[in-house]
Amino acid sequence: MSRGTLFRILAVLFVGAAIYHAVAFLDPAFIAGSSHWRHAVFCAIDLLCAWYLLRRPRWFVAAFAALTLQVLYSHGHHAWMMWHLQRRLDWLSFAVLAVVPWTLALLIADGIERRCVDPAAAKGVSR
Repeated sequence: MSRGTLFRILAVLFVGAAIYHAVAFLDPAFIAGSSHWRHAVFCAIDLLCAWYLLRRPRWFVAAFAALTLQVLYSHGHHAWMMWHLQRRLDWLSFAVLAVVPWTLALLIADGIERRCVDPAAAKGVSR
């Protein structure tokens, strides 16, 4: 499977995450214990990620790395608390904790490859 295809699949997953956050924003009873407006913010963030996963400008790697740290903290903490307090696995958090760092690694590898192969990409020109 080509890297471009992987990024398109990941973009679709981020659109799915945006839909999840939109539903949670519109219906606060959908998921308890999370800020109502946090879902609105992450709906926008997920849509932007989907867009930039398809475009992959150089600066997006740093922005996505910051998002990855936030996701590791928030979903990691939530998964740990669910296990520690309720002895339940938070499968959604586990999926996010697997996909987001893997996506960052893919973005880094893509950026390195594009800089080595494409002289325009080395100068920061997006395709």
